[in-house]
Amino acid sequence: MSQMTQDRFDALPLGAATKRALAEVLCYATMTEVQAETLPISLKGGDILAKAKTGTGKTLAFLIPAIEMMAQSARGQGILTLIISPTRELASQIEEEAKQLLTFHQGIRSLVVFGGTPIKRDLSALQTPPDLLVATPGRLNDHLEHSGIQSKITKLQTLIFDEADQLLEMGFRPAIETMLRMLPPKSTRRTLLFSATMPADVKAIAKFALRDSYDFVDCVGAEQSTHQHVPQTSVVCTLQEQLVNLIAQVQKAMAADPQDFKIIVFFTTARLTQFYAEVFNHAGIPTLEIHSRKSQSHRTKVSDKFREGSRLCMFTSDVSARGMDYPDVSAVIQVGMPSDRAQYVHRIGRTARAGKSGVGVLMLADFEARAFLPQVADLHIAPAPALTAAEMAQLEPLASKGLAAVDPQTCGQGYQAFLGFYNSNLKRLRWTAAECVAMANHWAVDCVGCPEPPPIDPQTVGKMGLKNVPGLNIQRRDRGDGGGQGRQGGGGKGAAPKDACLAPLPPKVIPPPPSAPPPP
Repeated sequence: MSQMTQDRFDALPLGAATKRALAEVLCYATMTEVQAETLPISLKGGDILAKAKTGTGKTLAFLIPAIEMMAQSARGQGILTLIISPTRELASQIEEEAKQLLTFHQGIRSLVVFGGTPIKRDLSALQTPPDLLVATPGRLNDHLEHSGIQSKITKLQTLIFDEADQLLEMGFRPAIETMLRMLPPKSTRRTLLFSATMPADVKAIAKFALRDSYDFVDCVGAEQSTHQHVPQTSVVCTLQEQLVNLIAQVQKAMAADPQDFKIIVFFTTARLTQFYAEVFNHAGIPTLEIHSRKSQSHRTKVSDKFREGSRLCMFTSDVSARGMDYPDVSAVIQVGMPSDRAQYVHRIGRTARAGKSGVGVLMLADFEARAFLPQVADLHIAPAPALTAAEMAQLEPLASKGLAAVDPQTCGQGYQAFLGFYNSNLKRLRWTAAECVAMANHWAVDCVGCPEPPPIDPQTVGKMGLKNVPGLNIQRRDRGDGGGQGRQGGGGKGAAPKDACLAPLPPKVIPPPPSAPPPP
């Protein structure tokens, strides 16, 4: 764990049960900086606004004072501690750590609730309210407004916001303001707010949620920014070269630490994450897969496996970009242009933690480079050497093997996700809708190997605002014969055949469609 100090937990005024759990279950003797700076204040009941990065021990920094206060209170008063977390994964991780810290405490119960699970299961668990509740904002507000738990939270002692900047980035400000109006007033409780960054909107929420006498603790200060201690490179290539280049970069990251690599590869959408995970697994390069299209039980299982294991590669959408504490990540690879500079930096922040080394790789198609690289010009991202013809030739059979085995439905879903992502970025790319469709078709036919662009439902076309744009293979899914309207601007070709994605990788690079913008 990073930022360790010489300050010991056993020197704090903690109960015997908490000290025993720290020593015997969590096996911690000394504190990190954020713990040493905040615990003396919060244990006395003070409000705190803390600036601290993920992976610095802040979870214990807010759990310890909450649990100590509950341990001195009578049971059966309802929810005494409420922790707000931006993601399901992080909420689950916090509750798991709370359980460890509660090992020797008698009668203090914890519970985690989040969206994507049956709300009836929550209602059953909340009939006897827990002492400590971890929740995501949306699910918590559902319960506050419709499930009657407002009456079970009147004795709230401690309110905690974790990853506050991410909560706001994800658009939860209205939910947080609604929640605060339904909770007991700030004068009756202690509030602890932790954030990796301190933008104006975080300070505004702090003013709304914390008492005026709160303490500000900065455990980030002027420490080096990510780009100053994480070597970063960019790989710019054509779309058709991208898969081979991705295989090369993953293999390079594995070879850098063969016995202990841990690689995260970020993609722009959930369905593209799924597509590339299938390609790699069929090519014989084992990868884990986590994104919003997977069930919560799958996501939890994969997250735990990646956190606790080594020699692993995980493909993910942005669901894992912030909040989750994955130790010892050796490389972060980003495929496709991030939504903005902040997302790029946040993803890179998954590696080189706790004094460990790590590298970052940004993979962009040639048309993306012009749009995104100027946004990160000051980060000094070095261009990676291009693959030689011999290296390309060596890796192409592996790429072809993976592509040949991908489920045609996965190809179709990947195509639609590709189209949707770049269609939402037309202004950034300076594209027309027709140029976007042409590039999506190029990806499907020339890069993936489909004999024609996969069919797309007219309703989806309408939602994307692509009605009457030429080049789309529009087909109604509700027709039993697989027929439909055919392509816009041409005759119908029917549904793509079952082997739509079984064509081998073309042997040489095919340039982008003429309508696409020229490469930088």
